[in-house]
Amino acid sequence: MEENTQEPKPEESAPVLQPNIALSDALAGVFSEPGETFTEIRHSTRATYWIIPLIILAVITSLASFIVLNDEELSSEIKKKQTEAVKERLDKAVKEGKMTRAEADEQLEKTEKMFGGGIFVAIGIAGGFFSVVIFFFLKALIYWGVFKIFKGSGTFINVMNVLGLASIITSIQMILDTVLAIFTGRLFVNIGPVLLFTEEQLGSSMYKFVANFDLINIWYLIVVAIGLSKVSHVKLSISVIVVFALWLIWVLFTSFGPLNFFGA
Repeated sequence: MEENTQEPKPEESAPVLQPNIALSDALAGVFSEPGETFTEIRHSTRATYWIIPLIILAVITSLASFIVLNDEELSSEIKKKQTEAVKERLDKAVKEGKMTRAEADEQLEKTEKMFGGGIFVAIGIAGGFFSVVIFFFLKALIYWGVFKIFKGSGTFINVMNVLGLASIITSIQMILDTVLAIFTGRLFVNIGPVLLFTEEQLGSSMYKFVANFDLINIWYLIVVAIGLSKVSHVKLSISVIVVFALWLIWVLFTSFGPLNFFGA
């Protein structure tokens, strides 16, 4: 009787499923180990890492709007800028024959009354909250689409999770910028080169442009680039170029182009 000379096959063990990284650990990892954190996010079955950080940012933005709009100096500056913008549009409409001077003056008076009431603050708070949410989904869609062009394999949920977790940095930025605005009495001030200049020195458009180079915002962009690289399997060098190129296009449009309303 022949002996069986084959070694018995080792029993195949079932793959060990790693537990999903906790939200608190993911948020901490954004600061300490973003690369490793977003790698874990890619393999996670959890699709909701973005929700809580987004809510935090939206609430902080609303509170910042409330504080700024209730600060007499900053509120007066905002009202002055917006009134001037409305007056410029009305003057243009009169010049083009789209309305009479009397109609323009009446419209301007209504606008000034609205700026003087509580509805102005309410609109500012609500606008701050919903603008955060709307721009979040818009950015996620743009990043997802652009990275698909570069053969990125990340899902739309992956992209939302990266932007959501990274938005905790934006929350910190919003707090610091609000404190700086209150102490300096200046809008658009932040931890960046804009601290060295005034709007009178640079002009409105260039001042907005310089104000975008907030060092904390640059940190946020770097973290986003790392995260999108990890979840999309795209080289980090390409991810950095894409993220900063899209950001620079936005900065130019909101500072000098037809979208400068958003920089107001």
